[in-house]
Amino acid sequence: MPKIAMPDIASHPDKRKFASKSGSGIRALVLACATAGMLGFGLFGPALAQNANLSVKPDSGDIPIFTEKYADAEFCADGTGNGPCAVAPVDVPEFDASFVYRFLAYHAQRPFDRFSWQAFTSLMAPVDDPSQPAIWESFPTRRTLFSEVGYPNSACAKDLPSGHLLLASYVQSSGDILIDQAGNFVLYETRINPVAETYIRENDLQSPVGRKAFAASGQDISFPTGHVFEEIVGKVPSNDTDVGIPPSAPGVMGAQLLKFAWRILPSDGASVNTTSGAYYARPARIAVAGTDSLDGKPACLDVTVGLVGLHLVQRVASGNGDRWIWASFEHVGNVPLAKNARRPNSIITDNLFPDGCLAPDDAGDQFAFYGGKVGAGQEANQSISGPLKWAREEPYARLASGEVASGPDIVRCWRLFSGTAESNFIWQSKLGNSVWANYLLLGTQWIGNPGNAPFGVGEVPRYLTNSALESFMQHQTDASCLSCHDRATTDTGQRSNFTFLLDPLP
Repeated sequence: MPKIAMPDIASHPDKRKFASKSGSGIRALVLACATAGMLGFGLFGPALAQNANLSVKPDSGDIPIFTEKYADAEFCADGTGNGPCAVAPVDVPEFDASFVYRFLAYHAQRPFDRFSWQAFTSLMAPVDDPSQPAIWESFPTRRTLFSEVGYPNSACAKDLPSGHLLLASYVQSSGDILIDQAGNFVLYETRINPVAETYIRENDLQSPVGRKAFAASGQDISFPTGHVFEEIVGKVPSNDTDVGIPPSAPGVMGAQLLKFAWRILPSDGASVNTTSGAYYARPARIAVAGTDSLDGKPACLDVTVGLVGLHLVQRVASGNGDRWIWASFEHVGNVPLAKNARRPNSIITDNLFPDGCLAPDDAGDQFAFYGGKVGAGQEANQSISGPLKWAREEPYARLASGEVASGPDIVRCWRLFSGTAESNFIWQSKLGNSVWANYLLLGTQWIGNPGNAPFGVGEVPRYLTNSALESFMQHQTDASCLSCHDRATTDTGQRSNFTFLLDPLP
């Protein structure tokens, strides 16, 4: 086994922070050990703490080398079968609210990443036939749930063909707009599962008057938590190879929130992304307001969209107390890794990216959101300035002059946690030739630390962003899903239990 890599405190550029936080030689050593684990070194040496290409390269020296075989119980939430299934996980039974994250434990993240992959594949069921309607398609959208957030062109809902998505949002939470390399806008859609919908309706939280009355009642907003049935707690599959992996279902499902990012697939079949495989695609109609269109008239655009990003957020009873588990997925061909990408548990500096996230030396141009225009080593993830309008034909993203808008160069600022990279490799291998093998888990955040500086709200890993959903804010010090949503309130100012859904501004 390689030696544990310890940071050189004396020569480290943030040595003053080590000194100020350590207080003594013993505490300095403890911090050094903890930091080594959190930077991805852990028990695996200072070489690459993840396989950035998500492939087995046994002679390359990359750490870790993915040789472990996962038991069949990993892939279906109820521990049966030998592959992904439609059974949704409801909890993370290995852990409880008293669990404290161990910095040097390589496998500490594994149960949470397993939960994320199980939740992802169950939502997309039937995974062996992506042409069929998936489970999530029956979930209500933000626009159908909240009357004050209607569609900008309501006529587009008329005679909408069965199975078509109705999309309209194309502005990220930061206020920025993402355009792909084909010159088309990326669209966003928020949905919730029936459990969350029922809670909102039963408490009349879908209306401004109801939210105001709820806040006045003195009650806290607390979405339902999921938990496995008592009779299967601690139960493991009978297969000897599966011992030690308790099933995460059946049980009572908790609230689940979903946010999708879709890119418009070129109608001529051109991909702009020829190296990464196919997309999970859906027919869609885009509702465009007259104020957003190039000719000043409302429009309904019928297109085919491909999934490029997904936040999957679920509330569970154990694992992280009363908080949410936050998983983020994206297509493998979205963006390259930044030249100065950091480990997701970087806590030794407050200045994460002093020069921004930099373009890699040689990434090629076969990515949906990266074309190599900024040049190697130059700052990427630059917002688009000036007004943008929808055209009636491809490419849809135009400047006010009518000229085609150029898509920005986006890179991923954060590396994967080593265990997550391994989990991706195993699940992608299991999914084989399926379109779902073209997606990767960026990370699973959960509350595993007490919080406060430098640990945020206690989220693990410390940082998590999605290149298609938070393209332009990855470098920021608050580039953390749970930390950001910890500040969420309703439109009345009441804390809203980690979701901005109850402040339904248009």
